[in-house]
Amino acid sequence: MSLWQRYRRRFAGLLVILVPLLMMSSKAGAGVGGAGFPGGVGLGLMGSLQTILYTPIAATSGLFSGWFAGDAAVEATELNAEISRLREEKSRLIGVLQENERLRKMVGFKARRPELELIPGRVIARDTTPYFRVVTLHVTTDVPLAPRMAVISAEGVVGQVNRVFADYVEVILVSDPRHRVDAITQRTRAQAVVEGLGHEKDYRAKLSYLSEKDEVREGDVVVTSGMGGVFPPELVLGTVASVERSQRGLFQEATIAPSVDASRLDEVFIVVGAK
Repeated sequence: MSLWQRYRRRFAGLLVILVPLLMMSSKAGAGVGGAGFPGGVGLGLMGSLQTILYTPIAATSGLFSGWFAGDAAVEATELNAEISRLREEKSRLIGVLQENERLRKMVGFKARRPELELIPGRVIARDTTPYFRVVTLHVTTDVPLAPRMAVISAEGVVGQVNRVFADYVEVILVSDPRHRVDAITQRTRAQAVVEGLGHEKDYRAKLSYLSEKDEVREGDVVVTSGMGGVFPPELVLGTVASVERSQRGLFQEATIAPSVDASRLDEVFIVVGAK
């Protein structure tokens, strides 16, 4: 056993006694011109003692600071990763809930119209041409599909089949100027034809060939008449947004807002027959 290990307690006790004495002697011997000899020795010993004690304390403090900083960085990284995971989970759940709601509406619509033979399809593309309004569907079925078949959703009429190629179907929307369908106003049963306007910034259509005697006003619901054999009757086309008399004075025209928001369209039905 070394000398320091054997007498370290005695040395520590001696330091406890000497340090205060040295401090008092430094104060007593200090004058205006400086410290006396005892004071100088005391100050020297005090300085050495402070250096000896401060060095390990400072090193330990730096070590703990490094530990704490490292732990904080790790914790921040883990928290950020958890936040990202929760955001992704929230986004996924919202998508699932929205899809479930859409499917629930489609199932409800199918139950309300059991006489219709319907084939489901999913929108996979939208035409970016301002004038023409077209969407492309992916459809998996063994039933033959053909142009002019009605395309509908739970909210109402979407449009008509334009072309069929393999498992893909091109559909022109109600707002396309090539699209026409016989219609009636639900409130007064006034007959007219719905034609697409081909607007660049909206999906509106117009109600043409309304007699000047027909009573039509904003908010009236417009539905298919069933004439022409393409669309079954009483499918919602939209609501009247504005009414104006034509220049010839024999007819009046109305602008309608389609019941189906084509910009948010996901799932649709193709009407392949009626029981």
